[in-house]
Amino acid sequence: MKKLLGTIALLAVVNSPLQAQTAQDLARDGNKGSNTDNVLTYGMGYHQNRYSPLKQINKNTVKRLVPVWSTSLGSNYGEQGQPLVYNGVMFVANAENTIAIDVATGKQLWRTPVEWDPATPRVVC
Repeated sequence: MKKLLGTIALLAVVNSPLQAQTAQDLARDGNKGSNTDNVLTYGMGYHQNRYSPLKQINKNTVKRLVPVWSTSLGSNYGEQGQPLVYNGVMFVANAENTIAIDVATGKQLWRTPVEWDPATPRVVC
């Protein structure tokens, strides 16, 4: 019975459709009516407004913000790009790694090294 349940669970995962952002999601990113849980494009939308339309944080509420978690990405070159968020996962790319982080816990989900000639980040960045 355990083996049968394990097989059913595996088939459910394998046969479930992958969910990725659509072209419409990308076009609406950062605009009114978009899903504000996700940051799908650099600059918060194709218009590069670089701000969120959310109103919960303002001059009166900003003083109540507190860190929930923090993490070190361990980059020798610093962070130079905006992270993207999709379905509760933050994706951070720097000159050394691409990293996926659970936004609720700060737990690193995976890390993939970027293979560059060591001199490239000094020139490009």
